[in-house]
Amino acid sequence: MTVLLYDMLNKLRQVDEKIKELSNKKNTPPKGLKESQEKLKSSESKLRSKSIEAEAASRKSKHVHDVFNEESSKLLRAEEKLSQVKNSKEYQAALKEVNQLKKTVLNLNEQYQTANTETEKMMAVMKEHEKELKEAIKNYELILVQIKDNTNLIDAELTDITETKNRILSEIPDDIKKRYLRVYEIKNGIGVAVINGERCGACNMSLPKQFCNQVVKADQVYHCPSCQRLIIYINKE
Repeated sequence: MTVLLYDMLNKLRQVDEKIKELSNKKNTPPKGLKESQEKLKSSESKLRSKSIEAEAASRKSKHVHDVFNEESSKLLRAEEKLSQVKNSKEYQAALKEVNQLKKTVLNLNEQYQTANTETEKMMAVMKEHEKELKEAIKNYELILVQIKDNTNLIDAELTDITETKNRILSEIPDDIKKRYLRVYEIKNGIGVAVINGERCGACNMSLPKQFCNQVVKADQVYHCPSCQRLIIYINKE
């Protein structure tokens, strides 16, 4: 009877190892996820940084343009005044003002052209960053879909194998089942071990030869003196 029980416990061990394997697989981030997240974060950061620079450049361009318009209006008024002066002294003063305003307007126009060109360059770079961000988002979302699909497959497999485990447990005597469940909860989901060359196959602790002989006899279910898991012997011949 205990030999048959050993077979059931071994099947239970195999099921538990499979459940553990599937659970680890489910909780392990897929290849490329971290890289995709970092790419997305980097793309967002670059776009945000360039957007701030472009906004500042745009404000500067607008400010220069506003000042340019203001000084241009002053120049028009000064030129009008120049055409109306009636003596040499007033003419020289008005001419000086006109020349000074022309220099100012010319300088402001150059500043505006430079600022406007810089803004256009930044906007072009922003478009490239936006394109890069869209691609990063697309790749990241694709990986998320793959994760969801893989998770659904693993969950379906876990459901099936859990049903198999419950069937095995229903065939095991209650006292053995209670011992197994107690150890299973505290030993990382593995409650059964197999003797492997006079060592526990779970914790690798060396076992006394006499103890191993008792397990091989299969007159009862023993537990590993070290890890407390139920320990069995499987004849591999």
